[in-house]
Amino acid sequence: MDLEKLQTTLDELRQPTYRFKQIKLAIYRDLKEEFDAIDNIPQALRQKLNQALPFDELTLKSEQKSRDGSGKNLCFTQDDLAIESVLIKHGDGSRTVCVSTEAGCQINCSFCATGHSGFKRVLTQYEIVEQVLWFARTLKTTGEKVTNVVFMGMGEPFLNYDNVRNAILLLNDKDGLNLGQRRISVSTSGIIPGIERFGDEDWQVNLAISLHAPSNGLRSQLMPINRTYPLEKLMSALDAYVAKTNRRLMIEYLLLGGTNDSTRNADALADLIHSYKEVLRLSVVNLITYNPTRDSDGQWDKFRAPRPGALRAFEEILTKREIAWTRRVSFGGDISGACGQLAGEVNSEE
Repeated sequence: MDLEKLQTTLDELRQPTYRFKQIKLAIYRDLKEEFDAIDNIPQALRQKLNQALPFDELTLKSEQKSRDGSGKNLCFTQDDLAIESVLIKHGDGSRTVCVSTEAGCQINCSFCATGHSGFKRVLTQYEIVEQVLWFARTLKTTGEKVTNVVFMGMGEPFLNYDNVRNAILLLNDKDGLNLGQRRISVSTSGIIPGIERFGDEDWQVNLAISLHAPSNGLRSQLMPINRTYPLEKLMSALDAYVAKTNRRLMIEYLLLGGTNDSTRNADALADLIHSYKEVLRLSVVNLITYNPTRDSDGQWDKFRAPRPGALRAFEEILTKREIAWTRRVSFGGDISGACGQLAGEVNSEE
């Protein structure tokens, strides 16, 4: 629901000011799915609203369920662009929604399916938040709720900063989804102006950096954005961010077998982190194993997951070098819902 359009429509219909809050609460607190379900507003108003504006900004095209309990939604925008979002069900009972911020992506990392699909446009704040709403409505039927939101789906959040910021504020709004700021995380490929703006915000939202390589040469091969924001400038910006906010930084490192998973790479990563005292003081490396993706022609990419022995050796070096690390458990691989696999593709049989 576009709340600005709702407010304008209510003003045009000469409705009392409290109507806006009534409807907003019905959408975000009560998780109503249509105007006709909001029974505390007059039926005549419901009919007028149905005629004046759409209840949803997105149309749900398909839902997929993984064997591990996670789910993936394919939605269409009003201008027929496909976007995907993922629900991750953790064993501790938490429920995390991974949202997209763009239809496609402008970064085009070599290991990510989203970049292969090209870039269409950025998403509005309401298109972003509505991805969470779709899953929240489903979870409500089983007495569950969304506990965390991560901006790690399709697109680069900091190339859509204003809409991402407004989406975060709406997620956190007590009259919105009322989600705690510390339960929201934003991941960037390294857009320095966005990192600087993020550090100036008066909030407790988490920041993650997709690093994936410890040297400029390798990182530029994997992530073309590194040519614009090379490691020395990026790491300095991250060091300043941690010093200013005193917030823990998540360093995401996707392990690609035979590409960036050697013991030499592990030592280089440790050297890089040790070179920046604030990053070293308050960061954790999140190790992620590669999930297979297809390119725009439908061919499998050249990358592969690391061998178990290489993964253990990488972890052992980080431990020896006193680098805090964790290993991310991937969910939704069987429905192409794991990290790097979102592409906004439509099954031709649907």
